[in-house]
Amino acid sequence: MADSGSSSTSPSGGSGEVRPTVFVLFGATGDLAKRMVLPAFYQLAQQGLLPEEWLLVGNGRGDVSHENFRGRVHDALTEVGPSPDEGPWDEFSSRLRFAGGGFDSDDPGSLLDVLQEAHDSLGTGRDGDDQQVQYIHYLAVPPSTFGRLTEALDTHGLLDDSRVVYEKPFGTSPEDFRKLDETVHKVLDEQQVFRIDHFLGKEGSQNLHALRFGNGLFDRVWSAEHVRAVQIDVPEKLDIDDRAEFYDATGALLDMVVTHLFQLAAEVAMEPPASLAAEDLQSAREQVIAAFRPLEADDVVLGQFDGYRDTEGVAEDSTQDTFAAVRLWVDTPRWRGVPFLLRTGKQLARSEQRV
Repeated sequence: MADSGSSSTSPSGGSGEVRPTVFVLFGATGDLAKRMVLPAFYQLAQQGLLPEEWLLVGNGRGDVSHENFRGRVHDALTEVGPSPDEGPWDEFSSRLRFAGGGFDSDDPGSLLDVLQEAHDSLGTGRDGDDQQVQYIHYLAVPPSTFGRLTEALDTHGLLDDSRVVYEKPFGTSPEDFRKLDETVHKVLDEQQVFRIDHFLGKEGSQNLHALRFGNGLFDRVWSAEHVRAVQIDVPEKLDIDDRAEFYDATGALLDMVVTHLFQLAAEVAMEPPASLAAEDLQSAREQVIAAFRPLEADDVVLGQFDGYRDTEGVAEDSTQDTFAAVRLWVDTPRWRGVPFLLRTGKQLARSEQRV
């Protein structure tokens, strides 16, 4: 995972000492949490990068016990990795909690009660001068719920001195983005907000910086003069069984291309940033994204795998794309005339992530 460029203040609150932290993971029983977020938390624990005092509270609509949630996390790590047999599983699992019943402005489910238990466990209070804990809310949920959850967090007093992490996509259209951005900034300062594209945190993506900016040989040939085409391929063998409702409202083009793959294209095409700090990398990406030529009809091919409409949760007449191929043009002096070919899809022959 990687910060898309938003800045933040230290969770120490300025004292230099990291405070007790409660991570609240919305969508904790979903596919994104299973494949990405929970394994990332366990890797942080393996590497000793979590605060000394912390708890992770999963949230979802189902009625799941703490012990059952720990079992689900164990199963996810066994399937996806890193293996729970490698690392501090007993210590890690003892810090996992679950709050069921959903969460919205009218009904917080069991989250407030579980958070009170978390404070008691950490020896901190929730109100007044006793407030010592830091909340980090991670929204691993469909983007259609971002606004509602943000308002609910404010309604129930869970945003003071907190951080909120929004997984991509941050809205599903320009209008939706502006509406969501307005909702978020009504109750949060920008320094509290993190917008995440986990592809930017992958080791391969990070290595692009070292390959290009740390090696003058590659940097000098990194242009239209020497490059015929750039191909970015992310085929997936995965189907969409665990996230049919989200996927049928989103599709491959929005789920992958205009989020992950556009960001990776920007990583390849950007000019050298002022530094490798998140803010400077984001600024360099934004500059090159502004030079993306608007897509035309003959620049896009969409498809749908056989049997997609038979999946529970998918409309019988759905025309949603599960495959997308895009020819992108970057109108900068360095890349003008070079096609960037972006391809991704579900239920393909193999899974790969290649630039």
